[in-house]
Amino acid sequence: MKQWLVIVMSVAFFSGCSMSFNYNFWSQKAPETPTPTVTDVKIALPNTVLMYDLDITDRPYSSLGEVSVTLTKLNPWGEEPTQAEAETKLKEEAVKKGADALIFVRYTKLGTSWNRVSGIEGKAQAVKFTRY
Repeated sequence: MKQWLVIVMSVAFFSGCSMSFNYNFWSQKAPETPTPTVTDVKIALPNTVLMYDLDITDRPYSSLGEVSVTLTKLNPWGEEPTQAEAETKLKEEAVKKGADALIFVRYTKLGTSWNRVSGIEGKAQAVKFTRY
């Protein structure tokens, strides 16, 4: 009698976790994914940004702020970041700001720190020409 009671209680206990028979798993559909639409596309190439070490005196411009990039070498086996790579990154950041040129471009070698082996930092002033 005890065995029957244990079996009945077990069936009653474990049947609460089972799925109902009228549930059809394959009838459900995945939600619709919206198609991406492009509303505003601005294409500017980084190689069109002019770079100057000093100020521009022959063309009027308005300043857009400072642009800075830092390239680091995180381990001793990696390649040393170059000034050309820093220049490319500076131009990309200038394009994001909508700049026509970078003035007062300067590069600084970074020494060893707790989170890098070495690196290079580039800074410049981003400007937009007011008259072409």
